[in-house]
Amino acid sequence: MPPKKTLNKLHTPWANLPQDFRPEDWAGFTYLITEISSGRMYIGKKIFWSKRRLKVKGKSRRKRVVLESDWRTYKSSNKELQALIKKNGLEGFAFEIIGLHKTRADMNYAETKELFSRGVLESDLYMNGNILGRYFKKT
Repeated sequence: MPPKKTLNKLHTPWANLPQDFRPEDWAGFTYLITEISSGRMYIGKKIFWSKRRLKVKGKSRRKRVVLESDWRTYKSSNKELQALIKKNGLEGFAFEIIGLHKTRADMNYAETKELFSRGVLESDLYMNGNILGRYFKKT
């Protein structure tokens, strides 16, 4: 298994990207990661672009820039899933894009709808522990 630094730099094998895909045309995507051996899943979202305000040398105002996010190498924000990927490698997981979204609002709505419709808080099949930081899995 590759060391952590190498694993984080490896491109994530996202499935279901259209042939004519251009990230410039989209705000972000919702995804499903499945651990192949156990069938456990995680649903999440990721933006393609982030807006930053950077200091410019010799200027008092900051400059607004739009930068591409780390979506190509992104694995998940879920700590349990990150540990499993580090332990078992990328080969043990299926990375699927379940929706491309034109706006962040649409992406947020789609993720929340997907989480509730699949009943992730009531099922042990999902690694999601909460929805919107407001609704939590019962322990």
